[in-house]
Amino acid sequence: MPSNLHITFMITIPKNHGERSNTKQDKPKPTAVAKSENKPTTKKPPFKNNVGAKGKPVNKFKTAGKRGFEGKNNKFAAGGKPQAGQNEVSEKQDWNKFKQEKKELKLKRKSNRDTYEVTQEVKKIYEQVKCRRTQNKDKLVEQMYKILNVGDTISKVAKAHDTARVLQCMLKHATPALRAELSDKLMAHAVEMCQSKYAHFCVQRMLKYGSPATKGKLVDALLGNVVRLSGHNIASKILDHIYLNGTEKQRRYMRQEFYSDLYKKSKDDDVHTLSDTYKDAANMKASIMGAVKANLDHIANKNLVDNSLVHAVILEFMQATDEEKLEETVTALAPLIPHMLTTKDGTEAAIICFYRSTPKNRRAIIKNIKEHLLKIAIHEHGHVFLIALLNALDDTKATKKAIYDHLHGDLQTLVANQYGRRVVQWLVAPADTTCFHPGFIKTIEQGLAYGKKEKQARRQEILEQIEAPIGQTIAEDPAFWLSNSHIGLVTADILNHITGENYIKAVTALAPVVTAADWRVSTLPAEGAAQNKKKPHNVEAYIAEATKERKNKNQLNAGAPPPVSSDEESDSEEGTTPAKKPKEDEAKAALELPTVVGIEDAGMHHVLKKIIKNDQKHEAAPFGAQLLQHLSGDVLKSWLGINRACYVLVKLVEDSPAQLNSCRALIEEHELGKVLLSEKSSGAKMLASKLKK
Repeated sequence: MPSNLHITFMITIPKNHGERSNTKQDKPKPTAVAKSENKPTTKKPPFKNNVGAKGKPVNKFKTAGKRGFEGKNNKFAAGGKPQAGQNEVSEKQDWNKFKQEKKELKLKRKSNRDTYEVTQEVKKIYEQVKCRRTQNKDKLVEQMYKILNVGDTISKVAKAHDTARVLQCMLKHATPALRAELSDKLMAHAVEMCQSKYAHFCVQRMLKYGSPATKGKLVDALLGNVVRLSGHNIASKILDHIYLNGTEKQRRYMRQEFYSDLYKKSKDDDVHTLSDTYKDAANMKASIMGAVKANLDHIANKNLVDNSLVHAVILEFMQATDEEKLEETVTALAPLIPHMLTTKDGTEAAIICFYRSTPKNRRAIIKNIKEHLLKIAIHEHGHVFLIALLNALDDTKATKKAIYDHLHGDLQTLVANQYGRRVVQWLVAPADTTCFHPGFIKTIEQGLAYGKKEKQARRQEILEQIEAPIGQTIAEDPAFWLSNSHIGLVTADILNHITGENYIKAVTALAPVVTAADWRVSTLPAEGAAQNKKKPHNVEAYIAEATKERKNKNQLNAGAPPPVSSDEESDSEEGTTPAKKPKEDEAKAALELPTVVGIEDAGMHHVLKKIIKNDQKHEAAPFGAQLLQHLSGDVLKSWLGINRACYVLVKLVEDSPAQLNSCRALIEEHELGKVLLSEKSSGAKMLASKLKK
């Protein structure tokens, strides 16, 4: 290599290398060059910025930071305070003046709007209408409507956060004729309002307080935009409400828009399901199925599948599509399974997803539902998916680890719920016709076709793994498991299937509860009766009833005077919820449930007879023997005066000679023979006849 080329790769490292300089880098100082002339040259280091004057590493960030805080132009160099001698003078900000100017600017900006004066006038009347003590609210609403009914003012104020509340109040307190007229004014803007952050509350009020004719017009106004609104975060909730409460024809029209663009403007009354679209034209199936899949993928990508309309379309698509496309759809919907378990159609679609999934997708589905297991187990539709999953999995150890172990801590919560009980019953007594309807069993057992292990072997393995923890749970809190007849039936089913030490441990703990002198059980109303209670169809009666209930609640709040005014619409607009009762009040209310003597309750009488009937297979420590062992003289005397208690004793002695002798000896020991003969009930007479030698 030539020498001149070698010189170009040689550098001279000055002493102050690595320090920041205020001069340009391409023109070194003459003094630095002069000092470095007599020094031998060295090769360029690999990282120039990290080497100092003597070849030592330098932290450039530390140097830069030091220069930044210790420069001569830095007024905070000494202890964070400005240095003395500086000419800069800091002036104190007048915050009151600043706020006033900002307020005036905001007011000026608002006043430039063409609806400013109108809204200010309406708000003054609105303050009177929202007060509970105001009379003749319908007349005030008429005044508000006359002020707003100018041009397109109503459609403009519906989208603002403050005036949207005014319209909601008007829709609630207006007369039926004025409410219909106001709704017609808003109908042309229904699609935009459904997607608005504030205007969609007005749509909700139209659905809540509007007449059937108004609701029908609203649905017609949204048709043609159903797919687009289903992919919107706010509008999808409104569509869900409309689909759940709509007529069969409206539901059919809403589903048709997912089939293809052909049905957006024109509807076909002969098309009831997806398969009807290509029934007469098989060559159209591919294009229609592709359109449906594209629409569903668009909604799934936005995680908006928690919608009853979307669930219905997904189910129809899965029932009609080919195996190849079904596998793609299953893979895409696997992470969204928890959101599909809120409706019947969504649950059926989720079950199909699980059945048709690969082992990898099945593990993914189980992983996604783990954190929602309790909610799914106590849900009206979700518990069906959980039962289908338990019935279809071959790996029983993984089933216990992934599902039962996560639910064991909430076992009492499950048993106290009408749907959670079914999950527990399927674990211990699967496909038992005394617990499940034959039609339900037939539907669930369709999943056995997607498993490899034998049905009875799978179910026995699950029972063997869970009977020990269930028996231990019953022994820890036996009073709960006999607290009412619904829970008692589950207890009877469990005792009918667990064996060995687990059974002995459970009945040993339950017998003292039944024979206790103060044993009482709660008498609960029919579950779901309150939810299924029909509300009045008359809108005015509905409003009057809601107002009456609200006044009653306010009167019950002792120590808290009712407010002079309150925004009755604020719960919807701002997402607030009514104040909840303290936990102490809830616990007190639970204790105040009506109770009866346990042995007198008709439901518990059936439970005890069922347990005793199934007691014959457990000869080591039968439940009947445990009852007679813990039965005291006073309790036995009270039982002889109760007809149902006598029938329980009859059930004890009629099938077991050993228990017959024990019962006879117990009555003779406490000298209760004459008491038994003096009773006139049919149960006492039958017991006396059984005890005769």
